Amino acid sequence: MSSTGDGTTRHVFTAFGGARCEVIVCASNDSAVSAVVADTYAFERQLTRFDARSELSAFNAAAGARVSVSALLGELLRVSLDVYAMSDGLVNAACLPALIDAGYDRSINQVRRRPALPARRSPHPLVPPLPNVLEVGDGWARLATGCAIDLGGVGKGWLADRLAERFDNAAINLGGDLRAQGGGPDAAGWVVSLCDGRLVTIRDAGVATSGTSGRRWPGGHHLIDPRTAVPACTDITAVSVVAESASRAEVLAKAACVMGAPPAGGWLQSHGSMCHAMLLTASTHAA
Repeated sequence: MSSTGDGTTRHVFTAFGGARCEVIVCASNDSAVSAVVADTYAFERQLTRFDARSELSAFNAAAGARVSVSALLGELLRVSLDVYAMSDGLVNAACLPALIDAGYDRSINQVRRRPALPARRSPHPLVPPLPNVLEVGDGWARLATGCAIDLGGVGKGWLADRLAERFDNAAINLGGDLRAQGGGPDAAGWVVSLCDGRLVTIRDAGVATSGTSGRRWPGGHHLIDPRTAVPACTDITAVSVVAESASRAEVLAKAACVMGAPPAGGWLQSHGSMCHAMLLTASTHAA
C-alpha cells in the first residue's frame, strides 16, 4: 500500500483467480483501503465455483430444492436475473454446465496446462433461459434440477460498484471492471484506458473490458454463447464499455463480445453505453 503527498492511497493486489485489482482512494486512510481488500477476498471465498465449501457451490449442489441463502447470494442471484433481461439473454448465469463442458472446470492456470480436449461428438445441451430455472425469494432460492450457476459474469462489476460507493473520490478496479467516484486526485476526472489504447476521462461511471484472449486455453475460451452452449464464435477480440456503473459496463461488454460485430455497436448504444471501443480480428473500431 502506498500513499502520495496529495493524500491519495493506492493498493494493488490479486484476486478472482489471479486477476490484477487496484484500489485508489483520495483523502482516505489505510484502514478503509484494507477493508476493501478484505471484503473482496471474502466475496470471492463465498461465491467462487472453484471451492466446494463456498456458498455458491453448496447452492449448486442443492439444485432441485428450495434452500436458504445469505443476503449476498440472494442479491447476486436477483442481479443475475436482471442481467439476463438487460443483455437480451446473452449473459446467462446458467451457462456453468456449458462452461465446464468446454473445459473450464478448474482454475484458469490449471486449465491452460492441460492438453486440448477432444472434439465433442454428441450435441451440446441447450442453456436454459435463466428465469425458467431460477427462483429467488426473501432469504431463499431454488435452482432447477440439473442446473448450475456461475456468478463470474456479474460479480466483479457489482462488487466494484458497492466498494467504490463507500467513498466520495475513489477508483476500484477488479480485474478489468472499474468503478470511478468523484473527480480523481486533481478533480479533473479519472483517466482510464480502453482496449484500443484510447484514454477517456470519467467521473461517477464504470468501465469494463471483456474479450476472448484473456481466459483462453487449447480449444476454447470462457465466453459461452447461450444460444449455442459453446465458446462464442465472434470476430471481437476485446471490447471496452463506459456506462453508468461497472456492473452495467461489464454486462454490456460481455454481451457485445458474444454477439460480435457489426451488430454490437448499435446494440451497445441502445443499451446504455456512453462510449465503447472494440478490437476486431482484422481491425479496430471505436465509437
